[in-house]
Amino acid sequence: MKLRSVRGLVGAAALTAATVVAFPGGAAASPEPPDSSWDHVFSAKGVTVYVEEYGDIISVCDSLANGYAATVFVESDGGTLFYSAKASNGAGTCTTHRASDGGKYNLPEKWYYKVVYDGSEEASELSGFYNDH
Repeated sequence: MKLRSVRGLVGAAALTAATVVAFPGGAAASPEPPDSSWDHVFSAKGVTVYVEEYGDIISVCDSLANGYAATVFVESDGGTLFYSAKASNGAGTCTTHRASDGGKYNLPEKWYYKVVYDGSEEASELSGFYNDH
């Protein structure tokens, strides 16, 4: 009887491991930072923002376990808010948007953009980039 119970536990553990491998959960939502191919990387306490101009890919990553979600606001140089994104699942997580998501995520070319970002109780940071492709 004990042998059958052990086999059942081993089989259940193997099935659980296969499920974890087949369905990685939130890992697919993360970009691949820190890859050196990003056009721009902006950092402040608790947050890193990655920008790839081709494809309008913007990722915001939480880099500090401090209880604050990392947030980015993407605006035109004139102050028009295109969108905001938040990495709210804790340190090491990211949220990514890209032009292929459509609508507000498809940023017009040849514009200058401001990104306002923060990930802590400190003041937000402001950086910018020119989207030339």
